Amino acid sequence: MEHLERFDQATLLRTRWGVIRGRTLFELLLISTGALLIAIAVDVFLDPNDVVPGGFTGLAMFANRWWGWPVGVTLWVMNLPFLAVAMRVIGVKFGTKTLLTATLVSLAIDLLRPYLPVVQDEPMLYTLYGGLFYGVGMALVFRVEATTGGTEIPAKLLEHRWGIRMSRSLFAMDIVVLSLAAILFGLAPALYAMVMAWVSARVLDFVDRGLTATNSVFIISQETQLLREMIIHQLDRGVTILNGEGGYTGSQRTVLFTVIRRRQTRQLRRLVSEIDPAAFLFVLPSYEVLGEGFQPLTKVK
Repeated sequence: MEHLERFDQATLLRTRWGVIRGRTLFELLLISTGALLIAIAVDVFLDPNDVVPGGFTGLAMFANRWWGWPVGVTLWVMNLPFLAVAMRVIGVKFGTKTLLTATLVSLAIDLLRPYLPVVQDEPMLYTLYGGLFYGVGMALVFRVEATTGGTEIPAKLLEHRWGIRMSRSLFAMDIVVLSLAAILFGLAPALYAMVMAWVSARVLDFVDRGLTATNSVFIISQETQLLREMIIHQLDRGVTILNGEGGYTGSQRTVLFTVIRRRQTRQLRRLVSEIDPAAFLFVLPSYEVLGEGFQPLTKVK
């Protein structure tokens, strides 16, 4: 019996080690791919056209124009002191993946530059594709709970030390970088940089949420039974029935709650309006839904 217990423990340890190793390799793959895409965005589309992606990358581009310093090396040097402070103040776990990502991005930008073509004289192409590659690369990095470093590190430190929200400090720092870009490169490249940033943000959101993006829906209606059957049979979605009370009238109400694919929202609105035009429909975007009918919890990376 003791031998069997040791055998089971050894098997369990090997299984756990296999899961950890597989997850680590998966994360390294995403980080490497993300770093490669970001480097391509900078080398092929953005840097040759003076389109600043903001943050430390923009500052590294300024240093390259003023003093001829390599963009990648400058980016890495700027990241290093902030990253060291962040690892000391916030914790080593915060900085490990970010250090790896920042290093790979910096190396890829400088090492790939001589071998990559550039796209110039086509503002629509280099703005849109620069935002596309940059956004996908960032999304892959964020997927494994890492960052590329840059202004996110001092923003995180400001939030940790003084409670300043990251969104506000990042916005302020990007405004400074874009203002410098307008002064150094001209107004047109700075405006293209704003378009690129918008495209990158939209792409990042799309990749992060994917085609399986969902909406949470609350329905208050007098036709709850019919609506419940319609959601179950026509949309193939589950329904939770909640008991509610009107805040003004005090009357008891039945509330239907369901989570549907984003593409099913229009169909749901149409069906609800046909069954009960007086119904109250409340739709919220859901950034992640795990469980039966959606992504299984066991597959979460």
